[in-house]
Amino acid sequence: MLVAIKKCKFFTRKTNFVRFIIKLSKISMGLKKVKAIVSWQELENVTQLILFLGVCNYYRRFIV
Repeated sequence: MLVAIKKCKFFTRKTNFVRFIIKLSKISMGLKKVKAIVSWQELENVTQLILFLGVCNYYRRFIV
């Protein structure tokens, strides 16, 4: 397996991975996802409510 040195970061205190920000002692939500949840459009039916609650349930461990 080859490693692309250009893509590697060493001795960093923070990195973005998928939808999360990983720090030395903490994992938090990415800012794009926070903005998407805050600016969620008004719910019009039960299906949209279920989708919104599913997203909130997935990220509930990050809500203080």
